[in-house]
Amino acid sequence: MGKEIKKFTIKHPTLEDAQAITDLVALCDIEDIGEPDITLSDVLDMWNSIPIETDAWVALSETNEIVGYGFVEVTGANRMDTCVFVHPQFKNRGIGSLLLDKVEERAKVLVEGKEGPQKLMNQISFTNSAARKLVEDRRYQFSRLYERMKIELEEEPAQVNLPEGISLRPFQPDHDEETLFLIYDETFQDSWGYTKKDFSTWISQKKSDGYDPSLWFIVWKDSEPVGFLMSRMQDDGLFIDLLGVKREYRKHGIGRALLLHTFGIAYERNQKTILLYVDSDSLTNANRLYQQVGMRPHSQTAVYMKELVV
Repeated sequence: MGKEIKKFTIKHPTLEDAQAITDLVALCDIEDIGEPDITLSDVLDMWNSIPIETDAWVALSETNEIVGYGFVEVTGANRMDTCVFVHPQFKNRGIGSLLLDKVEERAKVLVEGKEGPQKLMNQISFTNSAARKLVEDRRYQFSRLYERMKIELEEEPAQVNLPEGISLRPFQPDHDEETLFLIYDETFQDSWGYTKKDFSTWISQKKSDGYDPSLWFIVWKDSEPVGFLMSRMQDDGLFIDLLGVKREYRKHGIGRALLLHTFGIAYERNQKTILLYVDSDSLTNANRLYQQVGMRPHSQTAVYMKELVV
């Protein structure tokens, strides 16, 4: 007889489950990359973007321990993203498949009535070969590799002088929101996987848990915004969320200036660890810029894509 498969219960999480889910994902991170890459604020921030009563699931063991977690998030007009996590001690018991079933069922509901190809993107630690095989068996195609880059500041960073007529200014809350969104939308059209976003949804998500306007900056050429950077403090360091520069102003030191200015703010606040994620095949060679300011690859995330039939 084959090995008995224990039964697991799948349900939607509640806010009271947030810490247990954080602990679960941290265990998965430790197994995959050697250290946690998640905080409680990350989970709560994500839950500000999705209705967990319909778009997130946990798997419970027979003793009601959370041993699996998955979610699906609408991230653009034609794109959804998902991640699925399984407790290291409960792998190879069908939990990942159960959660992916829920994700894909819900994704098909979410795309009903939409036009054009609908893509479901699944993000997996590159070292998790079992998870990669699972999605490959379900007809997901490998699309991209993202690097988690990191630097530990040993001294206060030098500042960069911008070209004449170009200035770096702090973001002004309740004034610069639409300007920031417009420059984000323009600069990120050069990034892989770009999809049009709704302003009000985007800004409300960015102003959720961990929002600190003193860590947002806009670069101006006279009265024209030409670059921006958005970051936030996390338990494990300062995380650079978004950085963009208009095409015609690239290779003028603007991205470097934004990074080093942000590094300086972090150093002043006694935060020496800086983190970010970048596309390994960035169309704008962003990973080269990050290497030039001293950041180094720390781990990799594989992105798999599945086109949904509407």
